[in-house]
Amino acid sequence: MTFKLHLLFMFLAGIFFGNACPVHIQIEDKLGNPLSNITVLIDSKAVGTSNSSGILELSLKEGVYQIEVVNKAGVKQQKSVTVNCDKDNLFKFMLDTSNHDSADLKEVLVQNKTIKTQIEESPFSVQVIDLKKQYDKAGDVGDFLNRASGVKLRTNGNVGSQVQINLGGLQGKAIRIFKDGVPIELFGHGFSLGTIPVNMLDRVEIYKGVMPVYLASDALGGGVNLVSRTSNKNFGEVSYEIASFNTHRATANFYLQNKNNFYGGFNGSLNYSDNDYKVNVPIQNATNEEFKNVRRFHDMTRSNYAEAFFGIKEKSWADDLRLTLIYSDFYKQIQNDAQMVNVYGQAFSKEKNYTGMVNYKKKFFDDKLKVSFLTNYSHFNTKFVDTTTVRYNWNGEIIGRNLQPGEIRAGNFQKLNYDFVSSRLNMEYELSERNFLEFSELYQYQRRKGSDPLGAISIIEGVDVMTVPAVYQKDNMALAWRSLWFDSKLESIAAAKYYHYNTNGYTTDNYGAAWKSTKDDSQFGYLGGLKWADKNYLIKFSYEYATRLPDESEIFGDAIMIRENLDLKPEKSQNLNLNGEYSILNENSSLTFSGSLFYRNAKDGIFLQYDIPFSRYINYEQTEIKGFEFETNYAPAKWFNTGFNVTYQDIRRVGIQEATFRYLNDSRVPNVPFLFGNFWANTYFRNLFKEGDNLSFTWNANYTHRFFLVAIPKNQEPSLFGPVKDFQTSLIIPKDGRTGQFSNDVGVYYHFASHKTTVSAECRNIGDVKLYDNFNVQRPGRSFHFKVVYNFF
Repeated sequence: MTFKLHLLFMFLAGIFFGNACPVHIQIEDKLGNPLSNITVLIDSKAVGTSNSSGILELSLKEGVYQIEVVNKAGVKQQKSVTVNCDKDNLFKFMLDTSNHDSADLKEVLVQNKTIKTQIEESPFSVQVIDLKKQYDKAGDVGDFLNRASGVKLRTNGNVGSQVQINLGGLQGKAIRIFKDGVPIELFGHGFSLGTIPVNMLDRVEIYKGVMPVYLASDALGGGVNLVSRTSNKNFGEVSYEIASFNTHRATANFYLQNKNNFYGGFNGSLNYSDNDYKVNVPIQNATNEEFKNVRRFHDMTRSNYAEAFFGIKEKSWADDLRLTLIYSDFYKQIQNDAQMVNVYGQAFSKEKNYTGMVNYKKKFFDDKLKVSFLTNYSHFNTKFVDTTTVRYNWNGEIIGRNLQPGEIRAGNFQKLNYDFVSSRLNMEYELSERNFLEFSELYQYQRRKGSDPLGAISIIEGVDVMTVPAVYQKDNMALAWRSLWFDSKLESIAAAKYYHYNTNGYTTDNYGAAWKSTKDDSQFGYLGGLKWADKNYLIKFSYEYATRLPDESEIFGDAIMIRENLDLKPEKSQNLNLNGEYSILNENSSLTFSGSLFYRNAKDGIFLQYDIPFSRYINYEQTEIKGFEFETNYAPAKWFNTGFNVTYQDIRRVGIQEATFRYLNDSRVPNVPFLFGNFWANTYFRNLFKEGDNLSFTWNANYTHRFFLVAIPKNQEPSLFGPVKDFQTSLIIPKDGRTGQFSNDVGVYYHFASHKTTVSAECRNIGDVKLYDNFNVQRPGRSFHFKVVYNFF
């Protein structure tokens, strides 16, 4: 404790007594294009390199300095400058690259496009969605994820519904989701794929099959990293969206920084929706059951997310030190089950989350060692209430009274409190100009305690099982060697991973007996990757022996209808990816082809085994997945672009040992789409009504091929587009005879010449077609969205 206090005192002393002032060095070519990776020397000592915007930020005391900037070709410029803390210390440099061939110039320009290019050119199978130009779009980040190649998002409804990602044939907990490298579970449902407006993020990184070392995660099939908005200059933005089904979304984003490199900001969002769209459901009348279109009446969602941060950067003792405080809450009414047969009218869940985070970054030993450390604490209060003694039909009418408490189960009034602690350490050491050593560790601690007077009670000890704490801890580590070869055209990486977890708590059997239980296990994994980039070509190969550890809820259950299983083994998968890309880039046009082949062999899959009276998670199936992705982007002119992508994933159950189910060997895994794609076109008109304005139109279409609700023997599967003959069509989604689901969205967006205000209007599912994601749960029909974005500065 004494050491921590001393450390805190030193940080505070540096903040309040530091006398350096911020300096910005901006480097451009003679055309005004920013130049990145340019070495900056001050008084003959290298102090860093310019970023993708051509800027290097640092702190210097007042005085006179000799500043020199040098590129890799040896082109340099030198100036003598005077730093004065009462002035704006922005020093501009220009490097003349005109004497070098066009290939070298193009390479410099490509490096300066965005961080997106640098990530996508890593050896991993990764796709980056840049959201900086999408803040005028309606909806949430899930809409953009769903258009990415190889990604299929599946929801149980509209705003606030549970969202699952299908990535490379694997889904659910096999895919890990992060916010700025932190597991998203620590931020609550107020910050989830179903509630995050695009204005809250800078970009989305999608890792397919092989996870990068810096995330140090136990993902089985890949992961998604949601990267928050950042800035090097002051900005303020608010947005408001109103849409069908009484949907409202609002965001606020602010960032301020003074000349002493103190900074602070706020990111917040609000979501509300009645989700009262029409669905086609069975209604019981006096004589029989008939299907009618009715409005959902108990599906309201409300969520709030507020994140305030402040910090200081570019000091001798810290490149960046940030404190973040987060509050979120989430309220969700529950309308129906997965088959849309049972309808509920009063059940709901609530959640509140409080989080604090500290992030520290520093470079040591002449920038050879980069260190980033983040630690956070989260506290959750959750409530699930299902106590009513009445029953409803789809018309919202009460059809039964004075029944057993509970519409969904045998009654619940469950209150749970969760405490989460998470820490991440990332280090990279530059062994030489072309060799780097990387280390990452992610530690997580979770404690669950609560009560449920209507839940499980131990007969032996006579206690509510939920009042006994359940503790879960895991520690993941990764060590990698990364190298560059042949003028950086070839990049290689090899890494080893270590996973460890332990847990202890209370478990119960089907007869109410209870006892304390513990589990401890360790696993190893490894990965490798190669990338070759030369001119217009990019080829990548990656492999990972991946592991996913069972989590606390799978081991201990929920003490209601799901019981414990301390014998659960971690899931494992052999993941291979082969990626290729070819680009034709001209001054006013571009054409890009990209494709990938992927293979997964997953075993010891963790599934929920339904049973009476209780269910439990078990290791059951082995799955083999073979698939491909293909995407084309074409921009014949600066004012128009179009493209499409298609994904096919052949997901088969293999190695079935039980004689009763052996006839399903090599059958498709049910309730998972296996063929889907997207189409899009965008057009832009500049200076239409006034100099500097911008009018754009977008069209997005999505196709999802029919898929099976239940396991069907391979010899009974219909051909890809053939008719269904050997089984009933009700076992297929969609069940109305269509070979697939096809929906279209259109939008119009106007940016005023002041560049401060944007207005937009969109129509989703313009054809009002019936859409399904999970089982028989219907998604919204046609909806209209109107959005305004205003930038203060």
